[in-house]
Amino acid sequence: MEITVFNADDHPLLRKGVTDLIIQTPGLKWIGSAENGKLAKEKIKALQPDVAVLDIEMPFMTGLEVAQGLISEGIKTKFILLTLFKDPSFLKKAIAAGIMGYLLKESSEKEIIDCIYSVNDSKPYVNPSMTQHLFGNTSPQNSVLDSLSAHEINILKLISKQKTSAEIAGMLFISPKTVSNHRTNISKKLNLNGVQNGLLKWAIEHRDLLE
Repeated sequence: MEITVFNADDHPLLRKGVTDLIIQTPGLKWIGSAENGKLAKEKIKALQPDVAVLDIEMPFMTGLEVAQGLISEGIKTKFILLTLFKDPSFLKKAIAAGIMGYLLKESSEKEIIDCIYSVNDSKPYVNPSMTQHLFGNTSPQNSVLDSLSAHEINILKLISKQKTSAEIAGMLFISPKTVSNHRTNISKKLNLNGVQNGLLKWAIEHRDLLE
């Protein structure tokens, strides 16, 4: 029996690439895709695929939020997250949520296919370059990041690259005011209140931790 697969990504070319790979692979059946998290959640609930491959960063809802919500509702679909970032905090949150697969967007076609088959068989699959984070490779700094949401960590990454609030808003399809609110919340969680340019300095100094 073919494995039914759904995929979602806000980047048309990346979404098409995964779609084409699924269509061209014997034993897999592509049944739909979406360009944002809200639509992905609605379609997955309606289509009930065996496996859903989701980009983490999407408008309206992240792939992580989509998967967490549907898993909590008891859906039988197995989830794979795709990300550009080698972020151990995302990986830990994904595992805690019951997500079976975790891949970087640099993954080969073989790794993506292997992951789909593995997850469909209820066997966890993590991108090989991320497995080091599964074995107690934690530090006090990592525990600080664990208190941040996926959106906050992504914004912190962009701040570390010295992106302005306006630039971050445009890249993440949110308003500058929302970015400002996130910056305030991040500063509180990192105990940086009252420090001039404290968040920017912290992000730059801890850039290695954010990669």
